[in-house]
Amino acid sequence: MRRRAAARSAATLSAARAAVLPGLLAAILSAPACAHDLDHAVSRGEAVVITLQYAGGEPFSYESYEVLPAGEDIPYQTGRTDAAGRIVFVPDHEGAWRVRAFSEDGHGVDLVIEAGGGAAPAPAGAWQGLGPWSGLAAGLGTLFGLFGVINLFARRRTGRPL
Repeated sequence: MRRRAAARSAATLSAARAAVLPGLLAAILSAPACAHDLDHAVSRGEAVVITLQYAGGEPFSYESYEVLPAGEDIPYQTGRTDAAGRIVFVPDHEGAWRVRAFSEDGHGVDLVIEAGGGAAPAPAGAWQGLGPWSGLAAGLGTLFGLFGVINLFARRRTGRPL
């Protein structure tokens, strides 16, 4: 009787481990999905300067962009980013502006920024984005939490103390 309970307990625990393994593998292999992220920094003055870079730090060079007043369909300005991944424009009015930049391989960003009206400039190097490791850390935290809950229920079912 005791052997049967031990075998059932081992089977439940190994089933829980088997359920977590594919999730852990998916989290590890999903790290390259961060490659389509773009970080950006916005500097405001008389002109608005938006600097775009890939998650790895390389500039988003020579890619297409368009700048539109918020709520408009006709672009105010179109062009390509420069070698440093910058978009520069001088707004003709205060308010919200939509900036879209995309590459042919799927990287891109669609931002709404405020221009004019005494908006405080962003400090140089103030990159807005979480970085490539935050998604991996969140995924691993979720998996460890899920494994803990599965382990808790498996131990309760077998009657073993925590």
